Amino acid sequence: MEGLVNFLNDIAIAGSWLLPTACYIAACMSFIYAVWGMWQQSQPQNPFVGKPWVPYVALVLSGAFAAFDRILTKAAKSAKLDMQVSLSSSSPTGYTGNTSPISGAGPHDAILQIVKDFSLFFQTFGAWVAFFALISWQGAMTGKNNRTKLGLLCQFALGVVLLNPVKEANWLLSYWPN
Repeated sequence: MEGLVNFLNDIAIAGSWLLPTACYIAACMSFIYAVWGMWQQSQPQNPFVGKPWVPYVALVLSGAFAAFDRILTKAAKSAKLDMQVSLSSSSPTGYTGNTSPISGAGPHDAILQIVKDFSLFFQTFGAWVAFFALISWQGAMTGKNNRTKLGLLCQFALGVVLLNPVKEANWLLSYWPN
């Protein structure tokens, strides 16, 4: 179990290093797309006939990608998760090593310990899920994919919920029968 936790924590750290790079690349691409779209609207072969808002929403998404950590922090505060999201540093939680991962008085404690051990992976995965929701939203807005806006909102909400898995596990286990 210790090896699996360490392996997934290493994957999570690598993912947390790659996420800011992906955010800034997406911000640059959205900005270039917005500028190109605004220029294309003045041309006779305008590809945005019937969708004049697309370049302007791409410009807003460019800002959302550039400030992705602040967007996630505000979304986490709205979900009452009481946490600060930072894309510039990652603090591995790691496996404690001295205690058994399945310790405690019952299944509740065992589940909470497992969630605590894997919390760094859940946090990184949640941030990536929210990032891909924004990417897919831009594709749905331009008509390049067939995703619904409500489905993408649910995907973003799932990513925000995964940012603090211990609190959500405590909430879920409070409804678990004893």
